[in-house]
Amino acid sequence: MHIALVNRWYPPHTGFGGIAIYDNYLAHALVTLGHRVTVLAARWSPDVPAYEDDSGVAVRRIYFSPRDRLNRIPLLGRYARPLLQVLYSRQVTRTLNQMADDDSPDVVEFAEINAEGWAYLRQRPRRPVVVRCHTPTFVLRDYYTPTEMPFDTVWTTRLEQDCIRRADALTAPSHDMARTVAGCMGFPVERFTVIPNPLDVQAFAVERGEKSADDEIIVLHVGRLDRTKGIEVLAQAIPAVVRAHPQVRFVYVGADRPTGQGDTWQQRLTGYFAQAGVEQHVTFTGPVDQAALLNWYRRADIAVVPSLLYESFSYTVAQAMAAGLAVIATRMGGIPETLGEAGLSVEPGQAEMLIQALNTLVINTELRSKMSAMTRQKAINYHAPNIAERTIQFYKLLRGN
Repeated sequence: MHIALVNRWYPPHTGFGGIAIYDNYLAHALVTLGHRVTVLAARWSPDVPAYEDDSGVAVRRIYFSPRDRLNRIPLLGRYARPLLQVLYSRQVTRTLNQMADDDSPDVVEFAEINAEGWAYLRQRPRRPVVVRCHTPTFVLRDYYTPTEMPFDTVWTTRLEQDCIRRADALTAPSHDMARTVAGCMGFPVERFTVIPNPLDVQAFAVERGEKSADDEIIVLHVGRLDRTKGIEVLAQAIPAVVRAHPQVRFVYVGADRPTGQGDTWQQRLTGYFAQAGVEQHVTFTGPVDQAALLNWYRRADIAVVPSLLYESFSYTVAQAMAAGLAVIATRMGGIPETLGEAGLSVEPGQAEMLIQALNTLVINTELRSKMSAMTRQKAINYHAPNIAERTIQFYKLLRGN
């Protein structure tokens, strides 16, 4: 079968976010199963190759030059984003139609966010289309402040919802995501097929030695430094945990981001930790490559995912589980489905609950060891070849064979 995965984000040139990782893992797993995959992604610079072979995955990158100046036009700039989304969607459609002339895909899968499939879904004839709901803008917008999302979302919402309605089939990585989108759009949740996101479980598997109660305990947070990732909540918990357990070290792995108030989150948190007298217990690594990330997973004992943002599936949780870490995560969106009973769950924004969970895991080496085995076992559910096989069976049902 020939599958086209359409999403502007695909590593390395347009990032390593959740959707990009999803496409990367799924594409390679499908190729391993003997299928052909073409990824349609974006390139922001003409210097990036338009075509590449990524270990058997054919990647075609659509050049879409940045138009940041449109966003700066008074009043009208607020509405530039949906216009650019429509223009990019038309370029995607032209590329798919060219593929149809040369080598038509059997199934096309679009991510719903930013409505990249809008133009293609409105044309006839076309190939069968799956729209996968990772987390649409009309869900995400409820978790951001106006300054964090300073653009109009009404037209983007209409475009995304039009794509979802016109799709031949819908998938979601969690039941919660399926219920949330179905509820927003007023149609039966049965329209969705739930297939978890794939993960290269073996890549994150690490050997882990025994630690005594006096050894350094590393608590790991992986993700961009952003309010919605719950970094302030974790920061509020750190002084109390360090006072009770001076052997604990907290590590923030991820790119720094501006706060919107003239500083960055690392600057703000560093000042807070200095004032609390715990700065020597906190490390900021900044963005790291895959090898360095795996090394931190190997060294860490506990992973914390204190997200305040809706997540349909948490790759951060899944990676920590595959690495055999004890995991603490918020009850947000699909995160409880990703984690299951293998870790500890806390309410979003509740620093006291996070403190209690951290204290419990720091002092209880036996519980950490037990949870390590449980998280490894749970992570197997996301093994990429198994998810790819489920996905292919779904594609075949869509095509009627």
